[in-house]
Amino acid sequence: MRSGKAARRPLPRSARLSVWARATKMVARQWMVGDGLVWLHLLKTVTAALLAMGIAMLLELPSPRTAMVTVFVLMQPISGMVLAKSFYRVLGTAAGTIASLVLGGLFVQQPELYMLGMTLWIGACTAAAVRYRHFQWYGFVLAGYTAALIGIPTVMEPNGLFLAAMTRAAEVTIGILCSGAISALVLPLRSSTALQHKLR
Repeated sequence: MRSGKAARRPLPRSARLSVWARATKMVARQWMVGDGLVWLHLLKTVTAALLAMGIAMLLELPSPRTAMVTVFVLMQPISGMVLAKSFYRVLGTAAGTIASLVLGGLFVQQPELYMLGMTLWIGACTAAAVRYRHFQWYGFVLAGYTAALIGIPTVMEPNGLFLAAMTRAAEVTIGILCSGAISALVLPLRSSTALQHKLR
C-alpha cells in the first residue's frame, strides 16, 4: 500500500506560484507595518540629519552639528508629531534667543546681574515646563537652556553675544526645516494610518 504522502498529487506550477505569491505578499505586508516602519524612520532621520549638517557647513556656520542634533531630537515616526514638536522648538529657541539678548543688553557691564537674570529666566522656564504637558513643556525647557547656551559662554565677552545668538538660531532653524521637510515629503506616516495598522 502507498503512504498518504506518496498518494498526493503535486500541485500544478501555477497553483504553487499563486501560493508562494500570497505568502510573500503577507510577509511583506507584516514587515512593512513592523520592522519596515523602523527602517523607514531610520532612513528619514539619517537623510534629514546629513542634509541639515551639509547645509550648515555650506553656509559656514560655526557649529553644524547643532543642526544635525536638532534633527535627531525632532524626528518622530509620525509626520504630524514632527511638525508639532518643531513648532514648539521654534518658539522655545526664539524666546531663549530674545531673553539672552535682552539680558545682555540690560546687564552688559554687570556680569553678576546678568547671571542673576539668567538664573531667574531658567527658573521661570523650568516652573512653566512643570506646569504644561505634551510638547509645550519642551518649548519652555528649550527657552531656558537656549538662553543659557547662548548667554553663559559670552558673559565675560559680551561683544560676541549677538553673533552667538544669531548663529545658534540659524543652526536650529536649519535642523527644524530639514526634519520637517523630510518627514512630510518622504513617505509620510500619518497618525490615522498608524491607528488603522494597530487596529488590524
